[in-house]
Amino acid sequence: MQNPTTIDRRTFVTRTGAVAGALALAGCAGTDEDDAETDGDDDLEEAADEPTDDVEAVPEFIEVEDPPDAVYVPTHREAMRTLEPVETGHVAIAPMLSYPHPFWIVAGGDEESVSREEPEEARGVHLMFTVWDRETGVVLPVDDGAQLRLERDGEGVGSPRSPWTMISQEMGFHFGDNVTLPEDGTYTVEVELPPLSTRLTGDLEGRLDESVTATFEFEYDDEFRQTVVGGIEYLDEDVWGERGALEPMEHGDHGSDDHDGHVDDGHDDHHDHSDDDHGHDDHDDEDDGHDGHHDDHGHHDVPYSALPEIDDYPGTILVDPDAGAAPDDTRDLPSSGEARFLATLLESDHRLADDEGHYLLVSPRTPYNRVPLADMSLSVTIDRDGTVVDETTLEQTIDGTYDLHYGAVLADVEAGDTVTVEIESPPQVARHQGYETAFLEMPPVEFRVPEE
Repeated sequence: MQNPTTIDRRTFVTRTGAVAGALALAGCAGTDEDDAETDGDDDLEEAADEPTDDVEAVPEFIEVEDPPDAVYVPTHREAMRTLEPVETGHVAIAPMLSYPHPFWIVAGGDEESVSREEPEEARGVHLMFTVWDRETGVVLPVDDGAQLRLERDGEGVGSPRSPWTMISQEMGFHFGDNVTLPEDGTYTVEVELPPLSTRLTGDLEGRLDESVTATFEFEYDDEFRQTVVGGIEYLDEDVWGERGALEPMEHGDHGSDDHDGHVDDGHDDHHDHSDDDHGHDDHDDEDDGHDGHHDDHGHHDVPYSALPEIDDYPGTILVDPDAGAAPDDTRDLPSSGEARFLATLLESDHRLADDEGHYLLVSPRTPYNRVPLADMSLSVTIDRDGTVVDETTLEQTIDGTYDLHYGAVLADVEAGDTVTVEIESPPQVARHQGYETAFLEMPPVEFRVPEE
């Protein structure tokens, strides 16, 4: 069995055109192994003789049979096209397009609250976009009612829709939905973003308080379908369902040979932040996976929603009660439901504490790519020698330096106290394959305030 953290290019097989659909059918979870071995070769021979200049069907969605209740390596890397980012007001929007495919919606805190969203039709796109603040580069991972409207030749296509907030191993946090398209042609998309009601701090404070609208166009035709269907990259079946995660994608016409297919091991430094450089701007082509990739529209530098590393947070990092020191790696942080929780206690003179007491900053993230887990409900209890000395709700906040976190000012906390974070509800965001079984049943997370 290969270690999922050391996958290299040889573990991928690129399948193009009609062959992609045939292989997807042959490898679909639940197919009898013997039948798959014999029928798969026949399908390949037949597919090789079929014309590929009219690609109308999406590939079969291959799934991991009985996936673990954890973040796991999916069956493939998606292919997509990234369009030119659009700037509007204080934000930038990067549209991305792929083939329609299933995703999972969460409306609670257990397996029963997860529902699978299927594409209504094969013809269409999975339309996505990433939104970030232009000044700080911080990706905005919250939803206050975004709206999508589609037109073709000046006529509306379908009804206005509210895209889902989503997390993906390759794309991080984004908005997305499957959109049925009646025929080939040029489509215009209008995205409306309302003011953010989430608490904003630091360089974001006092901004993002007005509605903005952005418009972009895309062509839906055989060339597009050939690119996104033919560009799918299937991983070696031996690693399907293994604990791990794909590295963030390179933005552009994904599916070419311009990237490797490594699985993220939690130690990469592609997305580091710091107090002075948030890691969103002025990327180095050698170190950052987002640069050096082009598509029909040129080079697009789109930030990935990775939270800062542990060392980039100030204050006193809280520790697991059974640990002797603060962790130095994301995967060593206290966990709940596969999410890793970083918690730090900021002194009263820190800008987030505002001289009112210590500020508790809690930052839940995915275990490998440090994707923020938004729209959770968290509360905290401070226990000292068996007595509760403080308890409060943590407020979802987006900071210009520390990105998304949950925080509150604590009036009474000191070294040796036990800090318990209660997860009232898990992240209410949709998930792509590899995340749908994680971050659901989440017991409390316990920390200890270490001696300074």
